[in-house]
Amino acid sequence: MRELKNMVFEDYDDFFNARKSLEDPYRKITISKNEYERLQHIAAKHETLLKKFTGIKSEKSKLEHEIKLLMDDGRKLKQLEEENEKLLNSLLRTRADFENYKKSIDRGNENYRQRIQERIMRKLVKHAEDLTRALKILETIENADSMKNGFEMIIQKFNKILEEDGVRPMNCEGEKFDPFKQEALLVEERDDIPENTIIEEIDKGYFINNTILKPAGVKVSKLKSE
Repeated sequence: MRELKNMVFEDYDDFFNARKSLEDPYRKITISKNEYERLQHIAAKHETLLKKFTGIKSEKSKLEHEIKLLMDDGRKLKQLEEENEKLLNSLLRTRADFENYKKSIDRGNENYRQRIQERIMRKLVKHAEDLTRALKILETIENADSMKNGFEMIIQKFNKILEEDGVRPMNCEGEKFDPFKQEALLVEERDDIPENTIIEEIDKGYFINNTILKPAGVKVSKLKSE
């Protein structure tokens, strides 16, 4: 606490009744005891406030430093977020490219599998047709029942294998001729049925899973010329 120097105290009554001049009125002042105590209280309060101000100023400096650090950290965080977003977008693009590649490979494998299956089924269909033609020949031969029975069993097994793999006959006799499904091998003039009607299925056609495995060779009707 700062000391109040060069002060002389008088009683309260003396202060108001009669004030005496000191030796050097320019260097000394005369105040009452109460006034001194008031000034002393003000000085003490000033010291306290000064200490608080100094402490607050110090805290302010610390806070400003921490704010600066936080701002630096915020800029670093923003930079990291931007880099993370770029990496995430890159990852998403890579994953999308991989999914597209995988789908392309799957489609390619499925198409290859279908082509292989169709190739095998065509061969089996051809063998089944050969056996069917052989059976028709055997039906004209007497005393060949055992052979006919054997051929019929083999043909039934072939047909079962074909059916299990999605192969089914067209059975297009009586339908309107469709050049995408049938091949016109013969044309016959008829006036009792509409033109371009399939009269006979000469070479049997087959579907596999709703697509054409083998087109049918057919005889098609044609209106008689007048």
